[in-house]
Amino acid sequence: MDRIQNSAAEDEPPPTLLSKSALRKRKKVPASQGGKKYNADGFDNSNSTYPYKEDPKPPPPPNYEERVNKYSREANEGHKSRHRRATRRDENRNTCSLYIQTDPLIWRHIRESFPEHADPRKITEVNEKTREEILSLIAHHVTAVNYIYRDTKFDGRSEHRNIKFEVQRIKIDDDSSCNCHHSRCPEMNQFCLENIDVSNFLNIHSLGNHEDFCLAYVFTYRDFTGGTLGLAWVASASGASGGICEKYKTYTETIGGMYQSTKRSLNTGIITFVNYNSRVPPKVSQLTLAHEIGHNFGSPHDYPPECRPGGPSGNYIMFASATSGDRPNNSKFSSCSIGNISNVLDAIEDKKKRNCFSASAGAFCGNKIVEAGEECDCGYDDKECTDQCCYPRIISNRDRELNKSAAGCRRRYGTECSPSQGPCCNSECRFISSFQREICKMESDCSTSSKCNGTSAECPVPTPRPDKTRCNNGTQLCIKGECSGSICLEWNLQACSITTQDHPNIDKRKLCELACQNGTDICRSTSEFADKVGLPPGGISLRPGSPCDNFQGYCDVFLKCRAVDADGPLVRLMNLLLNRQTLITVAQWITEFWWAVLLMGIAFIIFMGLFIKCCAVHTPSSNPKKPPARRISETLRRPMNTLRRMRHPHGQAPHAPGTAHGPSGRSRRDPTGRPSASQGPRAGYGEGRGHYHAPKGKKAYSPLATAPPVGYASPHQPHPELYAGAYEMRNKV
Repeated sequence: MDRIQNSAAEDEPPPTLLSKSALRKRKKVPASQGGKKYNADGFDNSNSTYPYKEDPKPPPPPNYEERVNKYSREANEGHKSRHRRATRRDENRNTCSLYIQTDPLIWRHIRESFPEHADPRKITEVNEKTREEILSLIAHHVTAVNYIYRDTKFDGRSEHRNIKFEVQRIKIDDDSSCNCHHSRCPEMNQFCLENIDVSNFLNIHSLGNHEDFCLAYVFTYRDFTGGTLGLAWVASASGASGGICEKYKTYTETIGGMYQSTKRSLNTGIITFVNYNSRVPPKVSQLTLAHEIGHNFGSPHDYPPECRPGGPSGNYIMFASATSGDRPNNSKFSSCSIGNISNVLDAIEDKKKRNCFSASAGAFCGNKIVEAGEECDCGYDDKECTDQCCYPRIISNRDRELNKSAAGCRRRYGTECSPSQGPCCNSECRFISSFQREICKMESDCSTSSKCNGTSAECPVPTPRPDKTRCNNGTQLCIKGECSGSICLEWNLQACSITTQDHPNIDKRKLCELACQNGTDICRSTSEFADKVGLPPGGISLRPGSPCDNFQGYCDVFLKCRAVDADGPLVRLMNLLLNRQTLITVAQWITEFWWAVLLMGIAFIIFMGLFIKCCAVHTPSSNPKKPPARRISETLRRPMNTLRRMRHPHGQAPHAPGTAHGPSGRSRRDPTGRPSASQGPRAGYGEGRGHYHAPKGKKAYSPLATAPPVGYASPHQPHPELYAGAYEMRNKV
């Protein structure tokens, strides 16, 4: 998983670039699985193939939030046919199907944003509004990702263009399953648990079977530690498991020191909409989703430095830290990412990886998103469809008997609208009158509230507040209805970042102060001119989770700038010990002090000889001619006796002719070295050296033939960040 953090520290090459070949050694899969490897990426620190197709492209909307593009998947016939590889000759197979699930925490957050959520008389109404808001959120994010991938040319050995994403299935988990008693709940929803770290959260999601989809994602509202915004498994062109189109199969892992086989889907990822207790801006969460899907398609974080230029144009999508989204490069892939993704797409075209891409058939009835050609869309079947105004995709026998002309995603006879069309249609299948002044979209920092007009089921577009209205706790300005401008614009200045490069010994707290500059003048903190522009003393501080030090760190809860490393602890240790500069330094020291190295080598050999000699007298032996092993406690009390044993390992110390062997009072051994008949076997007697004897009644432990993957050490769930290629996307503001 890839860790994109609130800043982008200069990191070494991501683990995926270092250990693709090592994955085969780390992960052993049953023979039926073809020896594929466990690969991952999170913020989180994968690739897929797209046949060439050059379709006419409509111009993108000026604002992702102003319109919702609808997505679908081809009618659900023949899932098995999607398992076959489509070559570039089949130009229509360029669509990646999505399964998107939302957890109870995001349901709770959105539901509680409505003022009437506590009114018991409006439970059904609020639930419908919540459901519609979540569906709109999903549609906006898939729309944004489509514009990014559709306009990118992933050209490797073949041309992979016009990649599309279509939602095939949506599952919205409300919080009702979190409030029932265990005796009444057939199965506990693990997503109800609040204290789950990002790695285990992805692992829980990966336990489900998602092989019928190209990718499967969970949207949540969890404030993960370290500013994590997303996590996803990474694809590999070498054939390692993980990323798009991955099948549901068995992997061997270590749990509590024992090997255990677990089935997982590694075509998965997660994103969250909260960071340091603040809602993530829409542009940032949209870019987070594009970033994590980039990992699924085979791209690690941008490396080397030429692929993360920074500066006025900003960094690219696969930068290790989340960006603000307001710079030209923020919504583009770097040449490094394009190359990595193209390699995976080529591997799919060459049939080295499974191909699950399909041709787009327009609207997909049953995904709960109303698309072109559909009157409504309440879900796949009666279990999903709670709408009394619309037919689901699979029509029940009862509905078929009542209306032989019933068709999926069509309104029932005599209805005016369906709640699936928007929040301004009530449960009686009628438009909500404008006289009711029903609020369908709450006001925000940059827009007013919106009310139903009585003529449409959709909520009217809210009126934006005037440009340069303060937002985000007074740290930004509204621009065209979005909180995207810097407050520096209010004083005709430009936003900038105080850096350690310009101020090496600066206080870390100063780096988390909002700063402005006039043209090319020096970057100054707002605390320096607060009195001149009417700001409180001390100026304006950045919010926790905001990037600082020119995106090389992020502000923690104490408003101190913390440097960010996108790699995990094992990779950092490896980079520390094996980086080029360290190896050169060690080589120079050995050349200069060769005599010291020689002495240390001789001393080490002598030490090891003494150590082995000492251990020999304390190690039980199955040889009956050897004396019993000594205890460590005996050696500590009588070290001279141990030294004698080391000199005379068979117990035959030198003695004068005719004298008794050994010290007085000690039991004698016969000339064969065996104990006398009057003695029982001594400690260690007859024990095989190093053998383990299971207690009676218990089966002896026998390790499985399949070894666990390296680094897989969690007692409960595997940690994706310990796998090669595991990445994580770390926060932004």
